[in-house]
Amino acid sequence: MSIEADPAVEVSARADLGSACVWIAFGLAVAVGSWRMDRLENLHINKYEIPGLVPGLLGAAIVVLGIVLALRSVARGALRPGQAAAEAAPGERSYMALVLGAMLLYALVLVGHGLPFWLVTGAFITAFIFFFDRERQAALGRSTARQLLLAATCGVVTSAVVSLAFQEIFYVRLP
Repeated sequence: MSIEADPAVEVSARADLGSACVWIAFGLAVAVGSWRMDRLENLHINKYEIPGLVPGLLGAAIVVLGIVLALRSVARGALRPGQAAAEAAPGERSYMALVLGAMLLYALVLVGHGLPFWLVTGAFITAFIFFFDRERQAALGRSTARQLLLAATCGVVTSAVVSLAFQEIFYVRLP
């Protein structure tokens, strides 16, 4: 099953350029932050196991993809005079604010405050998918019970994989 964008709605080149700048800045912040992390040289840590290696590589990848997006948007005419940014659809800004608020609630309030990481993560992913994907699921003719089952399955599997990967592969103790 694939989700396709509405061909009638096209993101403007100027909006893509703005997004590219945000992604480049975020990737640089992640890369710089990971570079500044303690490399634990006094513990004779293998150079491929130093803290910050994976985030640094991910930050660098985000910068590269941001640059690609910026170049693409410039090629599409983002810097041409008269190129206006696309207007947000009604309710789009409040939807994005709700999504951002949910993610901040998870990251700043729920994780690390007494409840196990795997439980909070599974519950968050389940709730996020259930509430933010309801319209698409209903359009596919899925009942509420089936939507909840699919969301819970995604939540449980993702929570288990993330928890095991961090604890068993990256040796990160999770709250």
